[in-house]
Amino acid sequence: MTIRLVEHPDSVVIVAVERDQLVCVRQTRPGSAGVTLELPSGKLEPGETAIEAATRELAEECALGADEWQELGAFLAVPAYSTEFVHVYAAAGLWAAAGSVLDDDEDVEVKRIPLVGSLGRLSDAVSVAALALWLEGR
Repeated sequence: MTIRLVEHPDSVVIVAVERDQLVCVRQTRPGSAGVTLELPSGKLEPGETAIEAATRELAEECALGADEWQELGAFLAVPAYSTEFVHVYAAAGLWAAAGSVLDDDEDVEVKRIPLVGSLGRLSDAVSVAALALWLEGR
């Protein structure tokens, strides 16, 4: 049996909540048959810390900054075939930052959804796990 391992840099996912709304992104993903609803996320750039990446990704994808950051935990995304290690952060005290700066392969639309019932609306396991960590800590 051949095992194919995807070497992937560490990544971050951000749980950004304002009042009773969860900040999400709608985007097209190659592994999905359509548009996904996810939490803001992205990979660490070389030399970047996890909190620096979280701050950058929230600004790039959502044009938001945050006054408060809290590390919620970390986990392996899909250890069966990937080395991706995901750092989870909560962002609070949100404020408008400079306009979003997307990578060439990104088509992102910011969407705020009601926090109640949001766990069942997210499309990917990383977002579900991150939100579950946040909910557990409330």
